[in-house]
Order: sequence, then C-alpha cells, then structure tokens
Amino acid sequence: MDLRRLVGALVISLTGVGLGAIAVRGFATGTTGIVDVVVTSVTLLFGVAFTVTGPFAYRTDVESGHLLRIAGWNTLGVVATSAVLVLVYSLQVATGASVAEPLVSGAIIVGVSAFAHVLIGFNDVRRIRARRLVKQQQKAAVMNRFVRHDLRHAAQLLIGYGEQLSAGDGTESEGSLDLGRRITEIGSDLGETQSQIRVFDDLLDREADRTPIDLSTAVDDRRSEWEGEYPEGTLETDLEGECTVMAGDHVDAALEELIDNAFRYGGDPPSVTVRGERTDGTVRIEVLDDGDGFPDDETALINEDRTETQLQHSSGLGLWLAKWVIEHYDGSLSIGDRDDGDGGIVTVRLPAA
Repeated sequence: MDLRRLVGALVISLTGVGLGAIAVRGFATGTTGIVDVVVTSVTLLFGVAFTVTGPFAYRTDVESGHLLRIAGWNTLGVVATSAVLVLVYSLQVATGASVAEPLVSGAIIVGVSAFAHVLIGFNDVRRIRARRLVKQQQKAAVMNRFVRHDLRHAAQLLIGYGEQLSAGDGTESEGSLDLGRRITEIGSDLGETQSQIRVFDDLLDREADRTPIDLSTAVDDRRSEWEGEYPEGTLETDLEGECTVMAGDHVDAALEELIDNAFRYGGDPPSVTVRGERTDGTVRIEVLDDGDGFPDDETALINEDRTETQLQHSSGLGLWLAKWVIEHYDGSLSIGDRDDGDGGIVTVRLPAA
C-alpha cells in the first residue's frame, strides 16, 4: 500500500465528510427560508463531491506525490479560510453583532475555498507534468541523436575494420594487431553504452527510491580501477564531514561518469580532485580537472542555457546521464571552467541524508 497515496486521498475525502456532516446537522436542526435551504444543500453537495473524489483520485493514474500535492493545496484552502472566518466571527461577537447559522455559512465558504485550491493543485500538477514532459523530450532527443550518430559511426567502423581483416592474407601483422585493438576498444565502448542506456531506462520506468549513499565510500570503492586505467593520473579527495546523500544506487554511476570524464579530458597526465561539503541539508560535490575546460557549446547545453538541436548538440552521453541521474534524485548539476582558468569543474548538489 502506498502511504502517500492513501494520505492524499483521505485528506480530500475527510474534507468532504466534514462539510457533509455540517450540512446534515443544518438540515437536522431545521432550515429557515429558501436561502438557508440552498446554502445548506450546496454545502452538502460539496461534501459529497469531496468524499467521492478521494477514492476516485486514489484509483487514477495520478502519481502518489502529485496526489499528495493536491491534498496539500486542499488543506491550505481549508486551514487558511477557516482561520480567516474564525477571526471574522470573533470580531463580530466582540462587537455584539449576531451571526445567523455561522457553522453552515462558514462551511460553504470553506468548501468553495477548498474546491478552488484543489483546482489550483491540479493546475500545479499539470504544470509539473508539462515541465517533466519537456525534460523527457529532451532526453529522447539526446538518446535519438546518440543512437543515430555515435552508434551508427561505431557500426561503420566495425564493418570497415572487418573488411580490412577479411582482405588480409591471414597472417598476423602489426596492422592486423592494430585493427584488433581498435575493434576491442569499440566493443568496450559499446558495452559501456549498453550500461548507460540501462540506467537511462531505469530512470524512465521507476520512481526515485532513496536510501543514504556515502559518496566518499563510492569514490574509494572505484579508486583502484581509475588508478589502473590512468596509471600516470592522480585522484585527490577532500570530502569534509558527512557527505552522505539521500539518493539511489545510480548516483554512484553518475559520480563515476563525472570522474571518468575528468580523467579522459583532463591534463596530460590528468589530475582530478573531488571535494565536497555538507551545508544546510545539502551536500555539494565538485569534480575538478586540469584540462582545457568545457567547450562553450557543451556548457550552454548541459546548463540549459541553450536547447539541444540537430546542429547544436553535446559530444557524448556521459554528462547527460550524470545530469539526469542527479536530477532524478532532486539534485542539480552544472559545469563550467575553474576560477583560475586551469581546467573544468562540475558542481553537484544533492539532498543530504
């Protein structure tokens, strides 16, 4: 059972139960005149509508977080309007004025306010879903470009190398060894690409499951692999305090992509620094290298200062994948040049555990 979904539906239904109970009490104590009947009837109508909406919303395809958000707007409308009505009623009583049927007349105002705030909540959720759709379209465009361009290019290389090997005399030579090495490298790259696409599929198919992830441990666990792959490179870490974030397993993959990218495009030999700190409920991680920095087009696209198109697109999938993973866990990622101008810097912010 999804607790968030259940709470959201119950909040909406309980609003209706409260309004309905006030309307039934009004009818039971007797109504005086057509206006009183109409007001009490409308209050009852709001009560029934809210009571039915709760179970209906629970069974719809609205996401649990979004349903809880709508319920939050509903609660805001009830609480804010009730507080104002209590103040107005207190003022009237203090000045000696008489208020006819304050409970029923107040209930219909609360009902209208709650209904308006539910509509605001639905509009808020629609805006969030529209923004998410734009993000999904952006991801699809990047993946489409990558599949069409990068993977097709890799396939063409493999076909070309295969033809060259087929045209040989079957004896081992320096040229055939070089072709074999290139084919091995392409195969390795395609294997890495398959892993990246698997992560991408998980981000689309599942909601974010969060557990405490220690980023310093994630870096240390992978350190030996980087040292083996880049024996002349150096990796320094300066992770102050508790750099533990509320995220999922894929955040390790995002961090690996960023450090791999720093080693690949850093200086010669590459020097990579990973530093981080925890402040005000947020863990801030920086990955620095001493290379030539990020190209202006890459920076503009990753930082969303410009939209990716067929003519203007980034050079790879790694940075995009890291960005999507970080954002999947309610974080942010930006890239740029270091303040001293000697290399690039990637800044990641994630909710602290």
